[in-house]
Amino acid sequence: MRIAITGGTGFIGSHVANRLASEGHEVVSIDRRNQSNEGVRSISCGLSDVSRLIDSFKGCDAVAHCAGINREIGNQNYQRVHVEGTRNVVEAAKATGVKKILLMSFLRARPNCGSPYHESKWKAEEIVRNSGLDYTVIKAGVVYGRGDHMLDHLSHALHTFPLFALVGLKNKTVRPLAVEDLVHVMRAALIDRRLKRQTIALLG
Repeated sequence: MRIAITGGTGFIGSHVANRLASEGHEVVSIDRRNQSNEGVRSISCGLSDVSRLIDSFKGCDAVAHCAGINREIGNQNYQRVHVEGTRNVVEAAKATGVKKILLMSFLRARPNCGSPYHESKWKAEEIVRNSGLDYTVIKAGVVYGRGDHMLDHLSHALHTFPLFALVGLKNKTVRPLAVEDLVHVMRAALIDRRLKRQTIALLG
C-alpha cells in the first residue's frame, strides 16, 4: 500500500514511516523539513499548500495526519496548523480519492475548555469526523520512545493536565504510551483498515 504521512519526520510520524517501510509499503513523508529516511520518499511541503498536498497524496491509499505543534511560534499557531492545516489535508485527500485518514489528536482535546491547544485539536477532530471519509481519530496521552521529547511533553502537561497539580493529594495514575504500541494501533487502522469511523483514547 501507499501511505502519506504528514509530519513524517517528527517523532511519531518517523516511527510510523519506518515501520511501514520495513514491511514493504510505499511511504510518502510530508514535512516542512526536508529530511530523508531509508526507504521513505520525502516531500518538503507545509500544510497551507493545498496544491502541493494534492500532488503528494496522488496514488495514496491512506493518509496519517501526524503534523502538529506543542507551542505557538511566530505564524505557526494552533489555528493555522491544527485547524486550517487539517482542513487542507482533508480537502487534498478528497481531491485525490484517498479512502482513509488517520488523525493523531490529544487525549484531553475538547471544546470550550479555555485551552487554545485542546480546542484546536478538537476542531481538527471534528473536521475529520465530518469529512465523509473513512477515518480513525487517535486521542493519545503522553507518548515516549526513541527520539522523543519527554521533557517537552511533561512541561506541556504541567500546564494542561489538572492531575499534575494534585500529585501528593490524591492517587492519580499517569500512563505514558510507548510509541511502538501507538504505531501498532496506527498500522491496524491504516493497513488492516480496522477502527473504521472511530475515535479512540489510547493510553499505556
